[in-house]
Amino acid sequence: MHESGEHIHVAVWPWVNDVHQLASRHYAFEGRCFVIAAGQILRAGELPGGLKLKEDLAGDPSELILKGGSCIYAPDGSVLLEPQYERDETIQFEITDIEKTVKERMNLDVSGHYNRPDVFDLNINKNRY
Repeated sequence: MHESGEHIHVAVWPWVNDVHQLASRHYAFEGRCFVIAAGQILRAGELPGGLKLKEDLAGDPSELILKGGSCIYAPDGSVLLEPQYERDETIQFEITDIEKTVKERMNLDVSGHYNRPDVFDLNINKNRY
């Protein structure tokens, strides 16, 4: 993905917990791209019927199982949008400086000037069968 020069990476998680935030932020820093980490909201009552629930979830169908946590990271790893937990709504955010990806690649470019084709070669067959 870094080799393709992506500007925006969308990372979809069951919910964006601490580890997923760390992974998303690292990806933004390493890839020098914006990362939208999207977390899902799921309530106990939305699970299929007949599914055995833990006792603390069985009594309250509004209890959150997946808590969202959607957030956005900039190409330098900084936080643009803090994790949004327990918000069952569409979140809108405008990325105003998409060229920040190019500027940040001047500091670290893992698929550019750090690329070592004399040491490692990766070929991807993009043809679909």
